[in-house]
Amino acid sequence: MTNYAHITPQFRDVMEKSDLDRLAFLDEPRWVDYQAANNLMDILNGLLRKPERPRMPNLMLVGESNTGKTTVVTRFKELSGQPYISDDAVSVRPVICAEVHKPDERELYNAILREFWAPHNPVAPLEKLRHQAIHLLRDARTRMLILDEVHTINNGSAAKRMDVMNELKMLSNILHIPLVLVGTRTALQLLVLDSQYSSRFEVVSLPNWSVNAEFQRFLKSFESVLPLKFASKLYSPELTPLIHAISNGNTGNIEYLLRECAREAIRNGSEVIDRRLLEKNQWMRPTSADGVRERVL
Repeated sequence: MTNYAHITPQFRDVMEKSDLDRLAFLDEPRWVDYQAANNLMDILNGLLRKPERPRMPNLMLVGESNTGKTTVVTRFKELSGQPYISDDAVSVRPVICAEVHKPDERELYNAILREFWAPHNPVAPLEKLRHQAIHLLRDARTRMLILDEVHTINNGSAAKRMDVMNELKMLSNILHIPLVLVGTRTALQLLVLDSQYSSRFEVVSLPNWSVNAEFQRFLKSFESVLPLKFASKLYSPELTPLIHAISNGNTGNIEYLLRECAREAIRNGSEVIDRRLLEKNQWMRPTSADGVRERVL
């Protein structure tokens, strides 16, 4: 039996399966450790442990689209925010993570209520939706509220943007829990609407990769979960700059590129990602201002 030393031990059994099974394995979501993500989760865990006080610290996480912000937040929720039943028989949900999609206070509370699977009328008066959401958050002993896609709040007028931000400020004041807002860098525009907002949120960014030792470690870790029979050495001085150039150092682009290359390597029997295969797939580089990939058939 082949050793497959380049594959992480827990996944080596996959290498004994069929090509179809290995292709299916490629599509499964899988966490790959890297330092920036671990640093962010340390920050989030620190916020989660903060004792209650009148003015809780809040966080805004920003980054280019597809840099892995939502993935890291989801991982944090899986590790630190799992629901449980307390000793006094309360169904506790330490972390609630919801998505907002427009600059509207009702949408904010509807998003929270959807996370609780709570029956509600989406067009009910704002006061009723607010009361229901706050009641559920208190009953669930929620200690952190995460709102993703907050840059979409910018789609409204200045008045609507401030209305939503005031609701968020009020939630933090009433519940005494930290808020974490997640979005692209345009979300920063929300903090300059009023000095009250900027003073309440620490800003943390999840940047694109640079060509350095940390990026090489990430590529080595990523290679260890790709079910290929031969070592590709993606972290080598030859391949690392090429992967960075094609992906622009964007985590999501890197994952897409390497998964697609691995898929082709399994199908064509080469079982390795080499320079030729990477160069063949340079179409995966976002070439236009809107970041669209276009495959020419």
